[in-house]
Amino acid sequence: MARLLYSPRSPIFGLVAATLLSTAASGQGPLPPERAKATLRLIDPELTIDLVASEPDIHSPVAAAWDEDGRLYVAEMLDYPSGPGSGKVRLLEDRDGDGRYDRVTAFAEGLNFPNGVLPWNGGVLVTSAPDILFLKDDDGDGVADAKKVVLTGFAEGNTQLRVNGLSWGADNWVYGANGRSDGVVRKPGDPDDKAVPLRLHDFRFRPDTGEVQVVSGFSQFGLPRDDWGRRFPSWNTMPIRHVVLEERTLARNPYLAESATVAPILDPADGGRVFPISPPPTTFNRESTTYFNASCGPTIYRGDLLGDAYRGDAFFCESLTNLVQRRVLEHRGPTFLARRAEPDREFLASTDPCFRAVNLATGPDGALYVVDFYREMVEHPAFVPAALRESIEFRRWNNRGRIWRIAKKGTTPPAPPRLAKAPTEELVALLEHPNGWRRDVAQRLLVTRADRAAVPGLEALAKSSATPVGRIQAAWTLDGLGSLDDRIVAGLLADASADVREAAAKLAAGRPGLLAALATLADDPEARVRFQAAIVLGDSDAPAAVSALAKIAARDADDEWARLAVLSGLRDTAPLFLSAILDAHPGWLAEPTAGQAYLLSATAAILGARAKPEELQAFATRLAAAPDEAGIAGRVALLLGLSDGLARAGRPPRELTAGDRFKGVGVLLDRAAAVVGSADVEPGDRARALTLLARFRPDDAAERIAALLAADQPDAVRASAAEAVAEVGSPELADRIFAAWESIPTGSRAAVLAAMLRSAPLAGRLLAALEDDSVALAELTPAGREALRSSADPEVARRAAALLESRTPRDRASVVARFQPALALAGDAGRGRELFVKNCRTCHQHRGDGYKVGPDLSGVAGRPPSALLKDVLDPNADVSPDFVAFVILTRRGQTLTGLLAEETAASLKLRGAEGVEQAVLRSEVEAVRRTGRSLMPEGFEDALGEQGVADLIAFLRQP
Repeated sequence: MARLLYSPRSPIFGLVAATLLSTAASGQGPLPPERAKATLRLIDPELTIDLVASEPDIHSPVAAAWDEDGRLYVAEMLDYPSGPGSGKVRLLEDRDGDGRYDRVTAFAEGLNFPNGVLPWNGGVLVTSAPDILFLKDDDGDGVADAKKVVLTGFAEGNTQLRVNGLSWGADNWVYGANGRSDGVVRKPGDPDDKAVPLRLHDFRFRPDTGEVQVVSGFSQFGLPRDDWGRRFPSWNTMPIRHVVLEERTLARNPYLAESATVAPILDPADGGRVFPISPPPTTFNRESTTYFNASCGPTIYRGDLLGDAYRGDAFFCESLTNLVQRRVLEHRGPTFLARRAEPDREFLASTDPCFRAVNLATGPDGALYVVDFYREMVEHPAFVPAALRESIEFRRWNNRGRIWRIAKKGTTPPAPPRLAKAPTEELVALLEHPNGWRRDVAQRLLVTRADRAAVPGLEALAKSSATPVGRIQAAWTLDGLGSLDDRIVAGLLADASADVREAAAKLAAGRPGLLAALATLADDPEARVRFQAAIVLGDSDAPAAVSALAKIAARDADDEWARLAVLSGLRDTAPLFLSAILDAHPGWLAEPTAGQAYLLSATAAILGARAKPEELQAFATRLAAAPDEAGIAGRVALLLGLSDGLARAGRPPRELTAGDRFKGVGVLLDRAAAVVGSADVEPGDRARALTLLARFRPDDAAERIAALLAADQPDAVRASAAEAVAEVGSPELADRIFAAWESIPTGSRAAVLAAMLRSAPLAGRLLAALEDDSVALAELTPAGREALRSSADPEVARRAAALLESRTPRDRASVVARFQPALALAGDAGRGRELFVKNCRTCHQHRGDGYKVGPDLSGVAGRPPSALLKDVLDPNADVSPDFVAFVILTRRGQTLTGLLAEETAASLKLRGAEGVEQAVLRSEVEAVRRTGRSLMPEGFEDALGEQGVADLIAFLRQP
């Protein structure tokens, strides 16, 4: 719905619900640190929390990191939310080793909203959009003397949503979170052609050279990794996801129309519940405080002072409801499930409504540190009603802030590290340390020093360290020094630890001498190891690599990520792979599982996209060779995939039925035609058979489609019949369907309309039906209206624009004014729910009901009725970049509309009504247009009327 529903989420670091806690509302003013400590509750009685820094030493802290000598750098956003540019980086030192910082200096001042810091090369890297800066103290006085711009071009979007989250990667790159503002990034002085657009991606870079690359994932505030180099992006309502695949893996196969790289791993059993103990916050738009909406500052705990039970767990802040949550990461094939560690309480919670945990980190001592912004107000003025802005002191209490330390009771922290001048042998030995912070610093120092003297010790450690993480971290360090030998990697590929084998498979990329060792991992007992092996094996065209991929595919075909890993490597080896699979598993042709059918279809699509006559002939021969009495599900899947690929290559699938060379295809189509009308056959098999007919025998399919749309047909068959309307592309069929429109179930009507909109010839017939009211304009989805308006046929686009303007007046302000009387009507929430289900739930969720395409409406109860009225009736007045609709025109004449869900070098993915996603290869794309409009249609007043508007508002405003 309109500006609220399509406006950016807020405030600091993804805080969706704007928070205004005055001293009157909360019943208290700011608490001094010693009293604030008493409000903190840890669920584990064996742990303790202590203050390590507070005002007046630090103010408004948002990020913290320690250098190799244990000195703490703190990024302060005193200038939040709207400036002027007065941000700082503080330097804190514990000179006597008592655990409290006794020297504080302003390391750098006058920075532009600094929100991330990472020590490197004797100084620190600081995120301060539009730049990443390198600051260094050359004379030892604790104040930066040198300032250099390492990268520039990060967009200066909302101050909550900028580049942040720098971390040292296992692969010796520095990684950063996008923040949601994007940008076009370059090293200062580089020409335009070297600039890298970030659009919807996180990034990594080399601080010494300025080389920058986009990586999979799109993180809002914070980008942690675990001991094994796996990254976990965060989002305000999704505190943890997992980067399963890098986009460069998918991009190596230009025939693969897929862009999935990141897995949502939050346990669906709890849906992101939180359990605060502070008073319910006063909020402007009353977003639900029962679930995550202000998640930020995540970390994977890699220390040793909480105890082994916590190692590798995920922690993230919920700054709105004053808590820190813990999740246990459990392996699920190539990815994870992040389940709650405590069923109905939180790891850390506070009764103080001004405790604002915004970031977390593992410290040099192995403890877990909490960065507490400690503010009364964390909302950005842009999201506060204009009438209130002048009365709010947005930066009140910006002279406060705390950093807390959590550790097991009775543990004695080690002395602060002094590693800047540590000898090589000491740094090598630290790669076995139980605290990941010390291991990472040792690796970073050895690599940045280019310390070749470390190589013998590192090799010994990689071969025989007593700890799995020591073995792999030694290998990563050797790789960073350019000294990693194949023999070391081969040994790690056979390691007793699955985590080591998985990480070693990544290191084996680009090492052809390790093919035989990699191929043995096809039989590895762990799915995540086989998955990673499949990615690397896909770089090779060798028969041994293809054979190993076939083994992995046969074992893991029902895992979506394993399928993607295999398919990404079949650019030139799809024919050999398909033969290997079917020779070993002929039963797949008759009765494949869902995953096996998908794999067959996707492999055949690659063959079709290659469109090589000799490969197509061999394919047809394979289909014809199957026993006639066997089932046909696998062969149908193959032929459907082949037709997809041929279409992408601009080849009509029907050419396979011409002549005698492909007579096996004709036999299969005869059997498919018999299956379509048989009530004794599984609906899914009937649906696929109909799709096959529509592509290869469209006239035959056209005779059946209208009957198969009837209410007495199974859902799968009706859905396939609707899709087949576009496959057939017959205007005459469209006319027959419109003549019987009232008899078609409403669900099938929506599917038929969506199919017609993708076809230029049928879009014209649909437009005519709308013009003569055979089809009501209200039946078109928002995406459907935009698709008509953006049709590849200029005449259809012109007529559609005229129709839509005539039915939905352009002057939305006058419509809003005309409907003001609705605000005085008594609304019925029950009727409002019915209207929500009918008109809104295809794109919005409300308390778990509906589809998450546009924003979740669960928290709009407190929004003024007048504002909701405008949201409903003037949806395009102010559209957030997150929810702007895109139109893709394909070379086949299709028009696809939706939100841009994912984008890679090889493909684009749109998300439309009911969460339906469509992936398109870039090679198929004729044009991509950003509409500047939301997916929500104008003209809701026609469907609702004044009473309906009142009812819908009453439903949305229920507490």
